[in-house]
Amino acid sequence: MLLVNGRKSLCLGNGEISIDANDILFLSQGNYFMGEILGDKNDFEVILIYFDDKYVFDFINKYNISLPQTDQIDTLHITRDKYMQDCIQILDKYFESDINNSLALVKLKLEELFLYSLSKDKKKFITFLNKIMKTKSSRTKYILEENLDIINSVDDMCKLTRLNSKALRKEMIRLYNQNPKEWLDKRRLLHATLLLKNSKESVSKIATSCGYSSVSWFITQFKKYYKTTPLLYREQNL
Repeated sequence: MLLVNGRKSLCLGNGEISIDANDILFLSQGNYFMGEILGDKNDFEVILIYFDDKYVFDFINKYNISLPQTDQIDTLHITRDKYMQDCIQILDKYFESDINNSLALVKLKLEELFLYSLSKDKKKFITFLNKIMKTKSSRTKYILEENLDIINSVDDMCKLTRLNSKALRKEMIRLYNQNPKEWLDKRRLLHATLLLKNSKESVSKIATSCGYSSVSWFITQFKKYYKTTPLLYREQNL
């Protein structure tokens, strides 16, 4: 996250981070609540560069970076210097101009920022890389469990995880010993039990909010797993 104008605030689990045009913020995967504050020109501008795991793993392997530390951080806040500012200005030009191979150039410039950040504060940057390395093996699990409220089908699971159906099935068996449909059905129904116990919403509304297209199918599935109807389950758990 590279601020060009204005300020940005992020609410994290352990506090709040505020950055302006003098900062660079590296973020690992996660959910963040963000707010924007207009700058002196009464506008807000930020360059956001998203990179996947493979980009980081290739970077670590290419430069033979050792990761001996076990410490991890979700966010890395670095104050810019002139060199970083020059890099960001060049990046800005890549985005504003129709340059051939602009994506490749952005990747190279980001790699340059990675290397420079590593040399500027090796200990902190390695703790950030450690966080990414740790979440590699559980990334599919993290993505699915953090986005359960928007998953309505196995196709949705494939799109979110960027895995085809065969690869998703293999990963779900490894993580949960369940196929994708079994996992989704159980998670939906678990969510339904929580709503039945802790809300006054109707069975129809709960069925819809848990991703079921019809109340009758929801009741059939619920009875299959819990051996009772949703209404009886609610009465028994009041």
